[in-house]
Amino acid sequence: MLRFKSIITFITILLFVCTKLIGQNTAIRNDIIEKIIENIAENSDETLDYTDLLERFNTLYDNPINLNNASKDELEQLHLLSDYQIQNLLEYRKESGLIYSFYELRLLDGFNYSILQKIIPFTSLKIDSQKISIQTKSRAKHFILVRTQRTLEQEEGYRSYVFEDDEPIGTENNPQYLGNEWKYYTRYKYSSPKKNIEFGFTAENDAGEPFFEGENAEGFDFYSAFVKYKGKGTIRQINIGDYQIKFGQGLSLWSGLGSGKSTFTTQNAKRLQGVKSYHSTDENLFFRGGAIEIKLLKKINLTAFASSKKRDASIENDLTKSIVNTGLHRSYSESTQKDKLDEKIWGGTLLFSLNKVEFGASFLKSQFSPEIASKPDELNKIYDFSGKENSNISAYYETRYKRIHLYGEVGQSKSGGHAILQGMHLQAHPQLSLEVIYRNYNKDYQTLYGNAFGEQSGTQNEEGIYFGAEFHPYPKWTVLAYYDLYEFPWLKYRVSSPTTGRDYLSQIEFNPNKKVSVYFRYKHENKPENTNDEKLITPVDVSKKQYRLHLSAKLNENWEIRNRLELSEYKKSKKENGYLLYQDLIYHHSQLPFTTSVRYALFETDSFNTRIYAYENDILYAFSIPAYFNKGSRFYLNFRYKFNRSASLYLRYARTQYANTKNIGSANSEISGDTKSEIKLQLKLSL
Repeated sequence: MLRFKSIITFITILLFVCTKLIGQNTAIRNDIIEKIIENIAENSDETLDYTDLLERFNTLYDNPINLNNASKDELEQLHLLSDYQIQNLLEYRKESGLIYSFYELRLLDGFNYSILQKIIPFTSLKIDSQKISIQTKSRAKHFILVRTQRTLEQEEGYRSYVFEDDEPIGTENNPQYLGNEWKYYTRYKYSSPKKNIEFGFTAENDAGEPFFEGENAEGFDFYSAFVKYKGKGTIRQINIGDYQIKFGQGLSLWSGLGSGKSTFTTQNAKRLQGVKSYHSTDENLFFRGGAIEIKLLKKINLTAFASSKKRDASIENDLTKSIVNTGLHRSYSESTQKDKLDEKIWGGTLLFSLNKVEFGASFLKSQFSPEIASKPDELNKIYDFSGKENSNISAYYETRYKRIHLYGEVGQSKSGGHAILQGMHLQAHPQLSLEVIYRNYNKDYQTLYGNAFGEQSGTQNEEGIYFGAEFHPYPKWTVLAYYDLYEFPWLKYRVSSPTTGRDYLSQIEFNPNKKVSVYFRYKHENKPENTNDEKLITPVDVSKKQYRLHLSAKLNENWEIRNRLELSEYKKSKKENGYLLYQDLIYHHSQLPFTTSVRYALFETDSFNTRIYAYENDILYAFSIPAYFNKGSRFYLNFRYKFNRSASLYLRYARTQYANTKNIGSANSEISGDTKSEIKLQLKLSL
């Protein structure tokens, strides 16, 4: 299937050549984003929106945090430093004054060569920071982003329509799409640091949805808008429009994307983010209304919020049969589910911040109309939320003592179910950090906006203990590992009895110099699933293994390369295998303002069970994490041209060709042929 000897020889030669190179810093930003997103995608069957994550790191890259005057809250925004590292940095700055070199930080406990390589792209060491901040931070800014994209091959959903007055319409007997093949996206943001205000809007129309016609005669299918005011007195912040709230460890209130197990093995404590303006395109996991943060006393803050919005749902007999989270309204059947459920939410959080202790409480009340139906015929869902109202209450804390960081949260829902999470981070040695997390989410704990650490995406029906470690045995070596043992006390989808499972990951990284990074990863997951035997449905152990060798290097001022070989193994009733091999080339012209990147990948898997996820470089604020499966090749080309400081143009073309197949996809997404390709075009204006 694969000439392993030739591949290993090729990579060995490449490693030898690259380790001889010395020079500039590698593009760590993409590597960090890649690691986070790939781990989330591998552990979720849902289509998630990574816009916030991409924007966070791109914003930090364009506006680095100045380590010479950054506060604790600003350092936490990096999400790359532990609480112990942040504490040591602040104490060092207080005692020694300004930091003149990043490598000064290597003198501090918890800092080493690998940590510095991660934070350098997102930080700076400006000395005359007060003068610089006055000049740059007071200027108002306008940000405009316009994007369109489509699949070039025709999908089955666009092949035939029912027409009325020369326009396509939908009927129950016509499942075809109601719009054209193009996806449209636009975004605007205004920010004025001098006035402490920002506002903006986002508009999106998915491919296949009507655009300025039919149900969307007024334009886009989805609109979102926000206004945020940030004060310095009693009123700390006001949000109007769409927003997200991220509180505690996510047991009851963490709307939007939440991180799970990853190669950041000892950095799983969630950072309190409070209320944030919303400008993503997920049409469900946000609040719409208003929020206000008030400083009651010097170290006590109160946040109150209220939200009212409509969500997609399947309605039957005046009951909500299911909540639909796809956000797609392409066909008649999909459009009939749009905005059918009224959701009203109100609540608040109270936060106490002392010297080395922080604790708080949250309350959330939800109301739904039509009420959400129970599912007595589906045993795995009998403990899911049903009814007209739900409420969640939780208490959160975190504290620090020398090398120990303790954090946790406990919550309860209206059903009486409880959830608890307790974590500890220990800096056992300047080069060794450890983390332990225990969680217990009752089977009847019900939350629609919880997103806590765990094996599953829902904060329910799970108990487990996690051990993580990060070790730097030598200056340029890093060893990462975690072990997670968990139990599901009740039934799950495709699992007909209570079961236990376990995950194990280990990774060895080597950074011979500033330009080269190479790592090897092994991951093993053992989790039961039902057998395929219809006569005897019982859970059996399913084993999944992954082996990855990855290299990235900056050859010179203009060229970067990335290589990866990944093998996957799946064993249930029989053993299945798969592989992915790709080569990336990235070119930055030293005189002309353009950048281009290319990938060519070969893949083969026995089935979807051995699929392999791989993050792809995409145009700004867009993302692509395809699952490689079956047999074929994939190619993509990205191009960016920067006209000036204010305007940039982005282009992308991607193409996948499968072997031994006559059709790709199924139902309305089916394409006749063995090739699927996509184009994207984007314009960014910063004024």
